[in-house]
Amino acid sequence: MKEKKEKKLHRQSLFRHYFTFTALIVMAAMIVLGSLIIVLTASQWWNDKTDTLNRNAQSIVNRLKNMDFRNGFDDDREMRQFIESLKIISDATTSDFFLVDINGDVIACGDAGRIHTKEDCPNHASLKIREDYLTKATSHGFTDYVTDEVFGAGKFVVAIPVVFDDVPRGALFAVEDAIKGLLPYVLSILQTAFYFFIAAMIVVFISVFLFCRGVTKPLVEMQEVTRHFAKGEFDHRAPENYKRTYLNEFARSLNHMADELAVEEEAQRSFIANVSHELKTPMTTIGGFIDGILDGTIPAEKEKEYLTTVSREVRRLSRIVVSMLNLSKIEAGEVALSPQRYDVVNQIFETLLSFEWVINEKSITIDGFENVGSVFIKADRDLLQQVIYNLLDNAVKFTPQDGTISIFAENTGKKTTVTIRNTGAGVSNEELSRIFERFYKVDKSRSFDVKGVGLGLYIVKTIINMHDGEIQARSEEGEYTEFSFELPY
Repeated sequence: MKEKKEKKLHRQSLFRHYFTFTALIVMAAMIVLGSLIIVLTASQWWNDKTDTLNRNAQSIVNRLKNMDFRNGFDDDREMRQFIESLKIISDATTSDFFLVDINGDVIACGDAGRIHTKEDCPNHASLKIREDYLTKATSHGFTDYVTDEVFGAGKFVVAIPVVFDDVPRGALFAVEDAIKGLLPYVLSILQTAFYFFIAAMIVVFISVFLFCRGVTKPLVEMQEVTRHFAKGEFDHRAPENYKRTYLNEFARSLNHMADELAVEEEAQRSFIANVSHELKTPMTTIGGFIDGILDGTIPAEKEKEYLTTVSREVRRLSRIVVSMLNLSKIEAGEVALSPQRYDVVNQIFETLLSFEWVINEKSITIDGFENVGSVFIKADRDLLQQVIYNLLDNAVKFTPQDGTISIFAENTGKKTTVTIRNTGAGVSNEELSRIFERFYKVDKSRSFDVKGVGLGLYIVKTIINMHDGEIQARSEEGEYTEFSFELPY
């Protein structure tokens, strides 16, 4: 009950984490997008507003040029017509239009017509254009965003020169309050964006909720499976029926890892059992025979026979320890190759001599040597000695009474091939596929009758691979077992 509750809390915590994280990312993206929209729309409004101001101001100046103001702006009749146009445009827009003379004094505006006194238009009558603005306005005009004591804070200002016969007569100014004009525009955009944002967030949150729930549930299930793996319980498996392909791939990988771990665990247990047995048996034998010699149980005339057995068991223990040490060094990458050129046939012959006693005892026939000459290879002599010894040890061990061991060696172009075959019970196809695995022993039902811990062939394959070579095993049940390795010449 407690474990179920913890699992539920963990799933909720994981879901909350993913949902919050995803939601924050979406919200941040929406805020960035909204800010970008505001900046772009404000920029677009700015460009549109300045273009409109320029067009309206230029229209007024063009109308002004069509009037007879070459002698100045003192003609009341012409001025009244101009003022009427100025008022129409000023009323139709939110912009402030006013005309200044060459001295920078406002002489006409769209608010009060022609200015004679400050009472006519207090806003423009006291307005005096600065000399720097006047110079730019009467020479080539300008468009700018201005904040100063002349126009006030946050104003768009467009100035167009009024020229007759190439002589500057003054300038027309068009002023727009940027803040008052932009704020309603931006607010309307924000209002639209806000509604869109709310709708989008609802859709996104629902999608994120469903997505996170669909992802976190499988992850929690897989996490529970890995917890069992951590406890050494490799019989648990993750479901592989998820809707998302990548989750199924992940689950399959997890289950495959469990299979490998289970095999490794079984191999380790088998290794411990084998090592325990292989060490215990000779140690018991050695201890019993030595105690028998020391306490006089074994007659003096049989001491040599029993000491010979003790010596054989000591060598057996030594081989087991050496195999384990070699495996440790190989897996740690501490073994370096020292290749040299030598005759591998001679090495095989010398190794066979160490099995002479067993070969004679079992009446084993050695076949193939009579047709083999010298075959030279370039390899690490000591490491290859271990390969040949292990293969011959297997062959002698599994060859029945009056059986045959066949040995072949030859150079074939760019590689050297060595084959060792022995008659006997053979190996099944299932066992043949695993014969080079670490700690694996063929025919487990009789494994304790066979001296070894399942490391010999694994070490053989590793050494051959270190030489960039290949090794293969072939067998026919009830007929033979054959090992053949190839090394680059």
